Amino acid sequence: FTNGTADPLWNPNANSSVFTLWFDPIANVVYAGGQFTTMGGQTRNRIAALDAGTSVVTGWNPNANNLVLSIVAGGGVVYAGGQFTVVGGQTRSRVAALDAGTGLASTWNPNASTTVQALALSGPTLYAGGDFLTIGGQSRSRIAALSTSSGLATTWNPSAFSTVSAVVVSGSQVFVGGLFNGVGGTPRNNLAAFNVLTGQLMAWNPDANNQVLALLATPSVLYAGGAFTRVGGQIRNNVAALDFTNGQPTAWDPNSDGQVAALAVSGNTVYLGGLFDAVGGQLRNNLAAVDATTGLPTPWTADTDDQVFTLDASTNMVYVGGNFSELSGQPRLFVGAVDPVTGAAS
Repeated sequence: FTNGTADPLWNPNANSSVFTLWFDPIANVVYAGGQFTTMGGQTRNRIAALDAGTSVVTGWNPNANNLVLSIVAGGGVVYAGGQFTVVGGQTRSRVAALDAGTGLASTWNPNASTTVQALALSGPTLYAGGDFLTIGGQSRSRIAALSTSSGLATTWNPSAFSTVSAVVVSGSQVFVGGLFNGVGGTPRNNLAAFNVLTGQLMAWNPDANNQVLALLATPSVLYAGGAFTRVGGQIRNNVAALDFTNGQPTAWDPNSDGQVAALAVSGNTVYLGGLFDAVGGQLRNNLAAVDATTGLPTPWTADTDDQVFTLDASTNMVYVGGNFSELSGQPRLFVGAVDPVTGAAS
């Protein structure tokens, strides 16, 4: 597909929205979570595993009874968060650890009181964000650190005033984004950073003026996507790159005309997904590639006809999930893969 024609192989054909994707390079599968009840012609309730090369649905079938909003995997375990109360054959309230081989839920059971929207795995700790007020056997306001061995909440307890939509760990800090105006009794608008060991609030304070939906950490900067128009005192429409130390936006400014809900990076390219019509003054429908140095949109074009919720560019394809029925000019229901060079649907 280097000539721009579509390879019809990667077409899982979900029957409803895909909210989260996670590529596992060891198993060579893409885990998908969302609202769907069928995937690739098979019954798969809200969570599935797809062969990364062919898109064939594997036999892995945890069968969640409600939305799956976030997936991370490591060490033979797939962690899922969302709105479900049953998954992997067990009662599990909104967060669960699933065996990567069998799909069965382990005994690990933090039992969140309500929605888990975001997960980030760092060594023996799983960070969770959402709307919950209790998790892991403790009162935890919308953000918590869970032991991957016991499922219990650690003493790390920052406490957000309202919804946490995104969590990412980088170095000695945990960055969170969402729709809140304070954390730990201190004003913070929609973005905050905490010490990874103590949970102490850091001075880092970009002060976004509206919801942050996605965070992506690279060695040099923290990318943030959402519905904001100002961050760090500067105009940044829906996407920005932030300094790890002072929280100020860099000169990088793609200027999306609508919300950015998904971010991925590969090499010197940052991929944006969301609900927009233009990036950097160029027509780009809901999916765009931006130069990581200049912030300008690249010629890469892979439009969708509706919102993109999730992206993964950690392999030789860009995997895309959302609410669309067309991707890069080809019929693709809710999930698909795009060539990172040509933009052709795979």
